[in-house]
Amino acid sequence: MSERRAAPTVGQVVLGKRLQELREAAGLSREQAAKVLRVAPATVRRMETAEVALKIPYAQVLLTAYGVGDDEVAAFVALAEEANEPGWWQRYGDVLPEWFSLYVSLEGAARIIRSYEPHFVPGLLQTEDYARAVLESGTIGSSGGEEAVERHVALRMERQRLLDGDDPPHLWVVMDETVLRRPVTASGRVMREQLDRLLEFAARDRVTLQVAEFAAGPHPGRTRRSPCSGSPSRSCPTWCSPST
Repeated sequence: MSERRAAPTVGQVVLGKRLQELREAAGLSREQAAKVLRVAPATVRRMETAEVALKIPYAQVLLTAYGVGDDEVAAFVALAEEANEPGWWQRYGDVLPEWFSLYVSLEGAARIIRSYEPHFVPGLLQTEDYARAVLESGTIGSSGGEEAVERHVALRMERQRLLDGDDPPHLWVVMDETVLRRPVTASGRVMREQLDRLLEFAARDRVTLQVAEFAAGPHPGRTRRSPCSGSPSRSCPTWCSPST
């Protein structure tokens, strides 16, 4: 069985899309582009959809076939080499779920991260002890034992570093009142420290925390539909984070 491929980097996703746009602008189908490379059309598709790392020699040949100038080819190759560098999250491939790996990859490039949390404090704002309690309860990672739980906690803490960078994204979180009222452990200290952490982040300019109170009754967040498609676009330049 082949080894599972790590999630693509943001650069691979963007450059793959750019490669597709250039092919379409040149009026070539994937089948025609594949003939230029003497490969199967699936190879071209996988590069364009970031299912595989960008193959630099293939990209150079394709860009030339698409009529791209030497300067743009050189710039594309430089970006592709950078995009192919492993992301930090790939060190956690042993515990990072495949469905979530792309979310982690895209978080670092998002301008806004919006999240609705009905049960737990969002992962980006959890303290170590709160995260550990959530994981030990069986939510994620407990099946692998203590070592797996600690790896998940380490991954969660590593994700939080993006909020302390020079130009962090705007984190906008709406939490259900349940999050604040339901303890994740019998230790009152854990919840107190977590609430202090929320107050600390609420004071930051690029963090917006809101609570959907019980008294407010039904609200749109209870439905399955979301106004955000889940990935950044011109109309919605944000990244919607799942509750992890």
